[in-house]
Amino acid sequence: MNDRAVSLFEKYDVTIEKTRKGRGAIIAETEKGTLELVEYSGPIENLAMEERLLKNVAKRFACPLDLILKTSEEELFCTDYEGKKYIVKRYIDGAECNVLEESACIEASSALARLHVAMRNPDFEGGDEVGGKRDNLLEDFDRRTTELIRTRNYIRKNPKKEEFELMFLHSCDRYLEQAALACSFLDGECLQALGKKQEAERMMVHGNCTHHNVLFTKQGVTFVNFEKMGAHLQTKDIYLFMRKILEKNDWSYELGREMLAAYEKELKLEKAEKRYLYARFLYPEKFWKIANGYLNRRKSVPARRQQEKLEAFEQKEEKRQLFLNKWLETCR
Repeated sequence: MNDRAVSLFEKYDVTIEKTRKGRGAIIAETEKGTLELVEYSGPIENLAMEERLLKNVAKRFACPLDLILKTSEEELFCTDYEGKKYIVKRYIDGAECNVLEESACIEASSALARLHVAMRNPDFEGGDEVGGKRDNLLEDFDRRTTELIRTRNYIRKNPKKEEFELMFLHSCDRYLEQAALACSFLDGECLQALGKKQEAERMMVHGNCTHHNVLFTKQGVTFVNFEKMGAHLQTKDIYLFMRKILEKNDWSYELGREMLAAYEKELKLEKAEKRYLYARFLYPEKFWKIANGYLNRRKSVPARRQQEKLEAFEQKEEKRQLFLNKWLETCR
């Protein structure tokens, strides 16, 4: 065990039997079970609400969650001699969801719906703090579209254009059209329905629901790393989970349909939620990420890498469009 981990675990009322390294964590066997020590970079003020919400969710969800452990001084975090902040959580032993195993992706979708049921209407004192926030997807879309336009204008003014810049200009207007179309699906009626549903059911989301945070354990499918947990439309989690899986599976419509069907067996989506999901699939987020990476590129990131990402995205665009054409029917 390294000295830093020893000094930090000493702040907790546990006896360490042995430790090992995990992915970005120190995992410790204790008399209170297996725990993990991880660095915490989020806002400290969010920890108290996260801990209360997660305890509440754990009572309703069948599988174990990585609850935060308090220090001997009843603090939710500790600091090392450099001032870095750490938290200790319950360690969940399991295998990440395999994005290429269709049955696993479908099973995980069903588990996500059960998690979402557990993440509605918290019944503890102060739970009203969860409500009141509105989804700001249109603002996000507008901000990203503005960034795309800024990138396009910057490249146009650049007299010396490399291959990446030429590829970007060739594609940009097409993706800007997609961005505008995505926004059009979120009209006033749709946004009003979404806002009412979110507030009425006081929805919470995992916030970082990628396959890396979905674990298959002996007790069943569970979820970890709730640091971005908060009030939001739960369709956001569905999108975050499905998008990466669909990308890895060549935008398979059949897989997407089965994943959504598995989710809806547990928790039905309303028409407005399906429009929201379609708008998120339609918005060219990957293209925006490439533009964002280009605008904020570091000298250590070669231009060739950005070009490779754009080429890979373009290679799958035809399949993505076929998926979108079929998926549009789910909104009607």
